Amino acid sequence: MKKTSELPLTFRDIIPHIHIGQCYYNALLVADIYPEIEYVEGWVFNGEEWIQHAWNQLNSEEFDLTYQIHLPHLLYCDRRIELAGKLEDLESNGYSFETGFAPLIQQRYRVVAQNLL
Repeated sequence: MKKTSELPLTFRDIIPHIHIGQCYYNALLVADIYPEIEYVEGWVFNGEEWIQHAWNQLNSEEFDLTYQIHLPHLLYCDRRIELAGKLEDLESNGYSFETGFAPLIQQRYRVVAQNLL
């Protein structure tokens, strides 16, 4: 089982804003502040079930500040990426990050159903 990379905690300014149960917001915050970092959505197996989750990656190296800070034992969980990209690229493909946005996985199925992708 592949371990998600742990970043050195040099993101000191945003760490207080990384909250448990807020993975979509956390990953979006990181990708918004650091444009070179990609936003990732997919599925993680938490030991009992597959759940939707969001994290980040840089140069194909995945990292997850939500789990690193609050649930480090889940850094070792299996993951499946559904969507990944820089925010600008994802938005140009029709995805929305507006307040109250649906996870991109859900948006993708709506977009595909409307023949927009």
